[in-house]
Amino acid sequence: MAALLAGAAVSDASAQSNAEEPYAPVNRIVESSDLAPVLLPVDLWRGLDAASAEKWLAGPDLAPRSPALHQLWRRLLLSTAPPPVGQDAGQSAGKTGDDLLQVRLDALYRSGLLGDIAEVLGKGGSADPTTRLWRARVDIYLGARDKGCQALAGPVEPQLPRPLRAEKQLLLGYCAAVAGDTAAAALSASLAREEGSEAELALSVLGGLDGGVGQRPPLPARVSLLDYRFLELLGPIDAAQVLKKAEPALLVALAQSSALDVKVQVAAAEAALRLNAMTPEAVAVVYRRLPETAAARAAAGTGSDPVLQRAQLFRAVETTDAPERKARLVRSLLSEARRAGLHLQTAGMLAPLFAQLWPSPETATLAEPIVETALAGGDLELARRWAESAASLQHWLALIDLADPQSRQVRQSGLAFLDDLSSRGRLPAASLHRVVTVLDALDITVPLRLWEAAGRMAQPSGGHLPETGVLGELAQAAQQKEAGRTILLLPRALGPDGPDGANALALGDAIRALKRTGLDADARRLAVEALYGAWPRTSGN
Repeated sequence: MAALLAGAAVSDASAQSNAEEPYAPVNRIVESSDLAPVLLPVDLWRGLDAASAEKWLAGPDLAPRSPALHQLWRRLLLSTAPPPVGQDAGQSAGKTGDDLLQVRLDALYRSGLLGDIAEVLGKGGSADPTTRLWRARVDIYLGARDKGCQALAGPVEPQLPRPLRAEKQLLLGYCAAVAGDTAAAALSASLAREEGSEAELALSVLGGLDGGVGQRPPLPARVSLLDYRFLELLGPIDAAQVLKKAEPALLVALAQSSALDVKVQVAAAEAALRLNAMTPEAVAVVYRRLPETAAARAAAGTGSDPVLQRAQLFRAVETTDAPERKARLVRSLLSEARRAGLHLQTAGMLAPLFAQLWPSPETATLAEPIVETALAGGDLELARRWAESAASLQHWLALIDLADPQSRQVRQSGLAFLDDLSSRGRLPAASLHRVVTVLDALDITVPLRLWEAAGRMAQPSGGHLPETGVLGELAQAAQQKEAGRTILLLPRALGPDGPDGANALALGDAIRALKRTGLDADARRLAVEALYGAWPRTSGN
């Protein structure tokens, strides 16, 4: 759904890289939507002490794969709410807001959100050595290595934690290598080892520059953006090989590098989109790097490259004017995106293409694809306009109303259409039960006929159920209005596939928890995401 940011809009930092190629900034576009942005509570961390908050945020899991949950996760990390305090003097002695800031920055990095880190650091804050190191490392990661190396100048501060002292030594070695001082680079590698650095690839590169073996080291199981910057010191890189092992931040960097083959850029962008490390708009920019001839082949249904198939279809949708062909291309693209696990994101990517289009007899074939994409993109006015244009699309009005925080009820005509689809076997039992679960969790009156229809079907038992105690803890956190703890519990409650793959019980409890915490718009986004994929399409796409 549309990415709404609590607080000030976040724009990406622009940076310049080395002389060979200007750096393209990481695209994080704040989307517009009919859904009003919801600020997270000022007492966001209530119910969590400093040590607990750090433990949750520093966990090994990456950001949620669900777009709705990812929005919450990102807003949590970007929040300027006062940090939690220590539970007692012994447990969290010395903990400060800067401590939590470091953990939040690390979580943003692990999520691939380098542009957000640059924005957070650019707003000022502490000038302690740890924060200065963050600024330098992000500049280097983003390709502005001259700026980053200039900020690193000076001795390694003894007050830095040992792992950060090791990383600063590594980066000093990187800067020395860029400047051609291989002896200093090798010395920095030696000092980094003394500080306990385990970045074997970077250490190997630095050690080999000053008369060493000089061979390219083997790739680790997981290639970091830091690894990649060091590999660049040795010459051209097989980015396609790196792509298979790239962490989210590196995926974004590969997608943004116009010097790479377009196939690598597109593959990296789609992998980053799947992780929500890039927005649909940013991926559309990458798609548009394809030549028009590729779009023409896709429009004609010939010569489609499997790696570029979705990008080619997107370009064809953009360049095709004939409504019937455009509708066919949209359905094909959404079908491919569904198989690739990118259905909701790709639909949202298409929405801006139809913003200025109005229903007419000539464009009737586009009605349902526009409703589907506009809903995913958060343009509820556009979705409603087109859903009202055809009698067969009335059931979409129910989902549109459900997405709209301004709508107190879901229109009965849409629900009646759902009931009719259910009686004709067009709405499977699992989908019907999820509809009833979602409506009930949002405190929306469920029509009696829909209740009765669901009651005649066996309740599905599939979907993710969390370990014992998680749903109880989630309910308790929501009841006590502990927004931060509620948000952090949601991925555990819903599982790796988010609302779409969650058990109906967990789904209902998650939606109720968000509502009770005052995050009604987020509850509705979660509800729409849970129903979107299985919502009946009259066109069968």
